[in-house]
Amino acid sequence: MSEETKTLSPAEAIEIRDNAIAAEGAIQQSGARDDGTDNRILKYPISDINRYGARIVFMPKLITGPKLDGNMGLGDLLATLGKGLVSVVTDVFDGDTDSAKETLDSGPQIKPGVNLPLPGKKMEIYLPISLSSTDGLTYDSPSIGASGAILSNALTNAEGSAGGALGNAVGDFINLFKGAGGVSANSLASLGAARLASKGPKEIGDGVASSLRVTVDPNIRTLFRGVQVRQFAYQFKFIAKNSKEAKEIKAIIQRFRFYAYPESIAFAGTSGADISVGFKYPHPFEIRASYIDADGNSFRVGPLMKDAYLTSITTNFNPSTMSFHQDGEPVEIDLSLSFTEETTLSKKDILEGY
Repeated sequence: MSEETKTLSPAEAIEIRDNAIAAEGAIQQSGARDDGTDNRILKYPISDINRYGARIVFMPKLITGPKLDGNMGLGDLLATLGKGLVSVVTDVFDGDTDSAKETLDSGPQIKPGVNLPLPGKKMEIYLPISLSSTDGLTYDSPSIGASGAILSNALTNAEGSAGGALGNAVGDFINLFKGAGGVSANSLASLGAARLASKGPKEIGDGVASSLRVTVDPNIRTLFRGVQVRQFAYQFKFIAKNSKEAKEIKAIIQRFRFYAYPESIAFAGTSGADISVGFKYPHPFEIRASYIDADGNSFRVGPLMKDAYLTSITTNFNPSTMSFHQDGEPVEIDLSLSFTEETTLSKKDILEGY
C-alpha cells in the first residue's frame, strides 16, 4: 500500500511517532544542524503523483559514533586506556583475572551511538526511466609458475593428511628435476636455459626461447580477490508547473546537498576564528524504489539497497530553456545523483533481495 492510502494500525502509528521523536532528540543531542527545509516529506511532482505509480524514496539517516561518559578529552582518554591496558596485562600474567576484569570495568563507560532514519526528511520522487544496478566482483590472473602449479595440484587432489599432500608436492618437484613424468632431460635443460635467460634483458630471453624452441609456461590461474561496492546513479528532470512546485524542487535539491556534505569539526584558534580540524561523516541514505498500482498495492522495483552515501550531485538549471517563474525560480532543472553503498554484498544478501 502507498503512504497515502495505507491504513496504519495503532502499533504502527505509535512506532512511527516514537521513531520521529527519537530522531529529533538524537539530532539535538548530537548537535547536528538541520537542513533548513520544512520537517515534512518533499515530493515531486506535487500534483497528479498517483497517475505515475513508480516512485523512489530517499530518506537520510542519522548515525553517530559511541560516546564516553563525562567530559574526557582525547589525551585523558589515551592515558587512561594506556594505564588500564598495562594493569590488565600485569594482572593476567600474575594470574589475577578478577583484578583484570575489575580494571576493565572501571574504565571509561561507553554509550552506543544512534542509528535512526529521519522520516521527516524523506523525499519521494518519480522513478526515472532507467534504473540500473551493477554487481562487480574482482578477479586477478597471476602467474603461479611451475612450483605453484605443482603445489596447487597436490592440494586440489589431496586426500588424507595435510602432510601427505605436501609430501606429494615435494615428490612431484623431485620427479620434475629427475626428468620423470614424461618430460625428457633435454626438454628440462632447454626450459631451464629459457627460464634463466628470461631473468636478463628481454631481447636475450626472446632470442634464447626462439633458438631452443621452448618457452616457460607461466601457469596463469584466475583468483578471486574480493567484492566491489555497488554504485547507483539517477537522473531526474524537474519541470516546475508553478512557483509552488519550483520551491519544492529547490527544497529537494537543498536537502540532497545538505545531507551529502560532512559537518566540520572546528575549534576556536587564538585569533578567535574557527579552525577546521576534521569532519563528521555525512548522513547515509535509505533508498527504496517501488511501483504502486491503482489499488494501492506496492511492489518493489529492482534489488534492495544497503544504506548508501551520496557521492556526486550535478545540477543543471534551465538546460533547454531560459524561462523563469515570476519569483525568479527556473522552470526546468536536471539533477544527477550518484550513490555508493556503505558495504559489500554476500550470498546471504542476494537471498534477502539485495
